[in-house]
Amino acid sequence: MKNTVKRVIALTLAFVMILTLSACGSSAKPAETTPAPQAAEQPAEQPTAQPASFKKAKIGVGLYLDSGFFTNNIRTYLAALGEQMNIDFVYTTLTQTDEAANLTKVQELIAAGCDGIILTQDLGSPAIMKECADAGVYATGFVCDFNTSFNTAYDDVFGSPIFLGTVADGPCGDDLSRGYEYFDSLLEYNERHADDPILHVSMVTFPVWAFPAHQVFVQQFTEKVEEYNKTAETPITLDPLDESIDVLPFTPLDSTYFAKHEGIDAIFCFADGFTFVYPTMVSSNLNGSIKLFSAGYGEGSDQNFGSKGNGTFQQEMVSPIEAIIYPIVLLVNKINGVAFADQPESAERRSCSTIILNSDEDLDLFISHSFYITGNINDAVFSPSDVMNMTAVANPEATYADLCAALEQMSIDAIHK
Repeated sequence: MKNTVKRVIALTLAFVMILTLSACGSSAKPAETTPAPQAAEQPAEQPTAQPASFKKAKIGVGLYLDSGFFTNNIRTYLAALGEQMNIDFVYTTLTQTDEAANLTKVQELIAAGCDGIILTQDLGSPAIMKECADAGVYATGFVCDFNTSFNTAYDDVFGSPIFLGTVADGPCGDDLSRGYEYFDSLLEYNERHADDPILHVSMVTFPVWAFPAHQVFVQQFTEKVEEYNKTAETPITLDPLDESIDVLPFTPLDSTYFAKHEGIDAIFCFADGFTFVYPTMVSSNLNGSIKLFSAGYGEGSDQNFGSKGNGTFQQEMVSPIEAIIYPIVLLVNKINGVAFADQPESAERRSCSTIILNSDEDLDLFISHSFYITGNINDAVFSPSDVMNMTAVANPEATYADLCAALEQMSIDAIHK
């Protein structure tokens, strides 16, 4: 009888131990891993896969500058993405004027063992795509609309199976709108300065062979001024584009510009005004008396922006560094042998939002909280974990449509978040 009781007690204890172990699961500290009520309502986002699931890869990046905020913080961002997705990055600098030099740079990246290449220049693309195809290396674009290739060498570039697409430095293709955005900045300035508005303006562009979109911007801006003048009490005078002096072949503005555009209140520069226009304004002692609305952002320009300093700069436009997620995600998917369910059959060129600075408030926010300036990964619109989960490698539910939608979320409003 006693033995029977002992056996019953032993079985009961064993059963209790089994239930206890099952309740513990795989955690050794159940009290620490039990979520609080708030966490249950808003579960923390977790990667759907670990970085170790990504194949080791090497990606070459051909930038168009070798220094400055943009270049330095691209490297910072890519280093963080590389750590998350098992990628090593190597860098080179491309040119806008030497096709053979660009091909040589790409050949060097291929020789260095790159699995994929990101290009910021379109010059020499057909030869580059052939070189990449022969080596089995994928190619993509960044802050470049590949307009020349799109219109004159589509089959060789966009039709190549190794070219995955490009993201432009702002709107491209049918989305072009920069001329309208410049005019909006002009109106906003005049609203803020109703007692001293800008009423006489001129323009500056880069050559059409390099930036054909600039001609569209000129047409758009001209169209908006003409439309405005139809009902305006005080019309705005717009000097027509003078091809001989207003189109910069990647050299600084000639000082004769101001004689040909006598009496202007502002210059609307679709090129990089900080590098190619402002120095001539300074040497001509016109900085401060003529306003500058420009693309690009230059270190030190903030000291004379809006109401600061001599107040020359009234608009600058910045391409978000985080737009590089487009080529990165596409390359990572290819290198790892996966694809989005909605991946287009042909390579595309995609538009991206632009950070437009045309007020003191925007500039202050940009300087203090944009990844472009701070290089602080916590200021990035998309964290490395966010980008990892945009890949089909880590997230089978990720889509190409979502990746493209992310490109439209990088304006000044994103920094206001």
